Amino acid sequence: MEASKMIDVLHYYFDEDMRYGSLEAAQLHSAVREQIFGVMYGYDYKYSIGKNRTTGADGSEELAVKPYIPATEFDPDSSNPFGGLLEPPTN
Repeated sequence: MEASKMIDVLHYYFDEDMRYGSLEAAQLHSAVREQIFGVMYGYDYKYSIGKNRTTGADGSEELAVKPYIPATEFDPDSSNPFGGLLEPPTN
């Protein structure tokens, strides 16, 4: 897939993840992704929100804040544009 199309896919996921009317709707959508990734791809969906709950100081439940993951440095003019984080293509 071309990089420009992959950016469209990522934008779609980001946009869809912001369209919930309630916590329950977000958890349901996350549970569906957990099943799809587990059954079809054979690994855990690491961005699930269903398990990341904490209890606030007043006893109410709230979602845990996920740590920031910095963007990968990218140099399009380099022979190794991602700085060795990804394997180069094989011929």
